[in-house]
Amino acid sequence: MSASSQPISLTAFAEAITELSLESLHAEAAKLHNDINKLLESNAALEAEKAVETEEGIKFLDEVIAENEGVVKSKEERIALLKVEVENRGQVWIEPGKKDEKDQDKGQTPIVNGSGHAGAGEQRDESTDDGVYL
Repeated sequence: MSASSQPISLTAFAEAITELSLESLHAEAAKLHNDINKLLESNAALEAEKAVETEEGIKFLDEVIAENEGVVKSKEERIALLKVEVENRGQVWIEPGKKDEKDQDKGQTPIVNGSGHAGAGEQRDESTDDGVYL
């Protein structure tokens, strides 16, 4: 990788995200999660490829896997910084795909990272709603 294509440092990233809207913070977290998932899938495919490779090929694949693992770690650190920024703004961070335990106890759908559609205290009857929610 050339010096000009290196990602910004974690310190610079932490400073930069303070200027982003809450919506942009969530979008960045989703992008990072997607990137991580793709890297993990790639590593799994590379591990499978090692079964038919020569010693030299295996060594190369191990280097690529190790580099991908380093990138995953970096992206996880960025997600942690996004979480801190969201929480510093007084919002609750909920990992994608997980429900908040307090909301589960009350039978309510949580507002994931502050991006809910219903107003505060407003409940939606999904049985009569034909809309598509992402």
